[in-house]
Amino acid sequence: MNDKTLTLDAAREYYPTIFAPWIQDLNISIEQISDEEVTMKLPYNDRLCRIGGIVCGQSLMALIDTCMVYVCFIGHNKFINCATVNQNTSFLRPAIDTDIIATGKLVKSGRTLVFGEVLLEDKNTKSICHATLTYAVLP
Repeated sequence: MNDKTLTLDAAREYYPTIFAPWIQDLNISIEQISDEEVTMKLPYNDRLCRIGGIVCGQSLMALIDTCMVYVCFIGHNKFINCATVNQNTSFLRPAIDTDIIATGKLVKSGRTLVFGEVLLEDKNTKSICHATLTYAVLP
């Protein structure tokens, strides 16, 4: 699959082959992918909420991490094996009773490291979370 063209259909097809079953259980969808950014959606689910109906930070960080994998693909213009080195996450406001939209952008892509950022917004485009990430490109 590594030599497959990076298209939305290919990205969707590749998704179940690279992520753990519990990530797949989140029902994250890939909404769009280009050579500059990827957009994903985490649908609202009561099972992801903590007290007060707030979507838990763990699920938000899983969405960010999942989105960044596709940012790495953008950076190398192909499907690659990669791993999280660093994720710095700033929570800006609680996400309550809303789908979460993740927009991941490539900052810099090198031979061994990829740098990106992911912004999470609610359905009203209010910022929920911002993350900067560094990923290693694995052999």
